[in-house]
Amino acid sequence: MCGNEIRKMQNWFDINKIIFLSGLLFLSACDDGSNNRDYHEDETQISTKQLIYGYTQGTTYTIITGDDSLLVTKDEIDQLLAHFDTSLSSYIKPSIVSKFNKAPVGTYTFVDKNYFFQRCLEESIEVYKNTQGAFNPSIYPLVAGWGFLKDPKIKMDQSKVDSLLLLVGFDTDVDFAYSRKENGAFTLTKKKANLKFDFNAIAQGLSVDEVALYMEQKGHKNYFVEIGGEVKVKGRNREGHFWRIGVDAPKESNDGREQVRDLTNVVNLRYGAVATSGNYRKFYEKEGIKYSHTIDPMTGYPVQHTLLSATVWSDNCAKADAYATAFMVMGVEDTKLFLEQHPELKLEVLLIFSNDKGRMEKFYTPGMKRFLD
Repeated sequence: MCGNEIRKMQNWFDINKIIFLSGLLFLSACDDGSNNRDYHEDETQISTKQLIYGYTQGTTYTIITGDDSLLVTKDEIDQLLAHFDTSLSSYIKPSIVSKFNKAPVGTYTFVDKNYFFQRCLEESIEVYKNTQGAFNPSIYPLVAGWGFLKDPKIKMDQSKVDSLLLLVGFDTDVDFAYSRKENGAFTLTKKKANLKFDFNAIAQGLSVDEVALYMEQKGHKNYFVEIGGEVKVKGRNREGHFWRIGVDAPKESNDGREQVRDLTNVVNLRYGAVATSGNYRKFYEKEGIKYSHTIDPMTGYPVQHTLLSATVWSDNCAKADAYATAFMVMGVEDTKLFLEQHPELKLEVLLIFSNDKGRMEKFYTPGMKRFLD
């Protein structure tokens, strides 16, 4: 599900019984799936009967169980993820989202008996409304127009930004219409010419939820599911402890020219999902302050706040994935206000940002603090 949009990829390794996540945001084209993957020698202690590893969506996936053995096979997981891509991957021509993106204005009927597309779209609509457009799956034209932000000094005049904004829209019954039918069928009406959906900022999280659901249906009570760094867990690991997930922060080497890995927190989870959005390894600096490469869907310009990373816990990974992306648009203060105004969402958050002196600071919700070592 990778693409030329804001996309999150994270490497992990088991170090002293910690699953280590490195939050990394890419604004470039899909790689070839040959991501570098770091291993610690302790990982070899995990039995092959308790671990599945593979490739999907231009990245990697890992499944670990704390039970005696896995009740699912790699072929079953690969097949599930392949079906998922036929609904939501914009890089598969016959997928539902690709067909919709290429279609002219009109009404179309699709069938997804697994309801992957329906759940993704419905969750996206909810997050879009709750965040007042900070999360917007139609932002692709802006990301492409800015050249994927490879150069933070790129110049775009207001007229070009305005023309790209005309292609962005995610208001139901204005830009598009959607209706569920029976037996997995649904209709999508494209009301705006050249409207395109790209669900990279939520679909990977949803795929984690779907794999986790499949694990539970097969009888698993203790599992760890990770796809591209998005994680969902339940129960305990093979040693009987809660799952320990590490989150890192940037740390410059002594010569100041290189970013190196530095463990900043360990999240202890019995259940739930964690997703990280941000670019605190490849930020740019302006007058000594660090800024992340994130486009505001409402203005069409890169954001001018100093939030570098948002890590979100939720009961499901699609929600954590989408809100992490939205918070990167909203910034620190607006995110804090949003969390105060929406306690019903039950989100727990860790924000890493740059203060007015260019130094890294953190903000935790009370619930996130309880998860941390």
